[in-house]
Amino acid sequence: MRVSGTTVRTFGGRFVIALVLSAVVTTAAVASVNHEINTRVTKIRRVHLLVAQPPPAGENFLIIGSDSRQFVDNPTDEAAFGDPSVQTEKNSDTLMVAHVEPAAKRSLIVSFPRDLIVDINGLGRSKINAAYSYGGPQAVIDMLKDNFDIDIHHYVEVDFKSFQDIVDAIGNVSVFFPFATRDDQTGLDEPAGCQSLDGGTALQYVRMRYVQEFIDGKWVYADQDAPDLHRIARQQAFIRKLAGLAIDKSLSDPFLAFEIADKVLGDIKADQNLQRSDVNQLIEAFRTVDVNDPNSVQFQTLPVAADPSNPESSLVLGDGAQQVIDQLRTFGNNQPPPPSVPPAQIKVRVLDGAGKGLAEDTLTKLVQNGFEPDGYGVAPFHALYTEIHYAPDHLGQAKVLSDYVGAKLVKDPSVGDTVELVIGDIFPGLTVNPTATTLPPVPVSSIAPQVVKKPAHVPSTTTTTAAPVPACA
Repeated sequence: MRVSGTTVRTFGGRFVIALVLSAVVTTAAVASVNHEINTRVTKIRRVHLLVAQPPPAGENFLIIGSDSRQFVDNPTDEAAFGDPSVQTEKNSDTLMVAHVEPAAKRSLIVSFPRDLIVDINGLGRSKINAAYSYGGPQAVIDMLKDNFDIDIHHYVEVDFKSFQDIVDAIGNVSVFFPFATRDDQTGLDEPAGCQSLDGGTALQYVRMRYVQEFIDGKWVYADQDAPDLHRIARQQAFIRKLAGLAIDKSLSDPFLAFEIADKVLGDIKADQNLQRSDVNQLIEAFRTVDVNDPNSVQFQTLPVAADPSNPESSLVLGDGAQQVIDQLRTFGNNQPPPPSVPPAQIKVRVLDGAGKGLAEDTLTKLVQNGFEPDGYGVAPFHALYTEIHYAPDHLGQAKVLSDYVGAKLVKDPSVGDTVELVIGDIFPGLTVNPTATTLPPVPVSSIAPQVVKKPAHVPSTTTTTAAPVPACA
């Protein structure tokens, strides 16, 4: 058996990203969002489960991607997803654990290989994906605790249609194919080059396992050395790109953000204890996701090896598996990691792009938090959203500033060696205010205020872009 890591289809990962991003942007976009998100959370379909009490520092979310067709209620969906009347059992195409520690800004998403052999209460030794088929989500929760001592605090289930709807709500995603590519099992059939995938073709793409490429005039199977590992790499790149589009388009269109939230929260199932505060946990954990940085959300597949007793069809834990398991079991303190660049080494300019008159006071507070002042003034354009403009080589500085004020990150070579905060109509204020642990109050006069005169630049309509699929913008 080729040790392929996992056959997990990361629909769940997309749910996390889509839910978090839609909640983040809507929270920043409209005043009534608290009520709107609360309403949506109350409409989630519930599954009553025995889950662990969350520790103070974070939570583990079990994410199951189900192949259930029970949502099918019309000929169009039946043609796309299959006839629910002939489906004898539901299987877990995805088994993932999302480990989030919001205050410490640590997040980890671990995929469990479906062929991993575990003990399942009432069933005995079997492959891990049999737990869901045998006893539903509770059996999966119990299995993770019994085999790995991993506590699950919340449960989320998402199906094929959820993923397709999310992609269609966000918009088509461009994917690069080095050769004409097809998969007879999923139905994907795309020519070479950059292709724009809608929800249906995206679903086919992320499910590919039997990939064929048209090379030198004939179809040849690709990725056969480790098809599942290659599939995971494709899925994770797709997630990051989808996240980038969600950030970009939702920030520009709050109505789209609501549509994404509707799609996500209208299709999922969750445990009875999942509340708005838990959604906030996810929001905080992923708030600083930088879709230009492929490492901003950590994905791992539980290391596996061929099962000595049945090497052709099953897996056992491999080297390094225990370290990954320990990360899911461990919740540290609430102290965030030290910033990559100290605030004292970051020059900040604050511009008022909305006529709020808050530039001077905001710069004062940032200086009290340790930042180096570089003046304040009036922006040469009107800003709807608050933005952080940064030169391409100052991304780290922009990310540190974003820890203090929620804003849209915008690449802007014209700002030079400073980081520029442009206050827009939507401005929640500083998320970290001066305290006794920060620098003492600084008189406004000592900041050397000035009206900044700089060449007018057109505000970017995009945030940082998603980690690109090779050769595809």
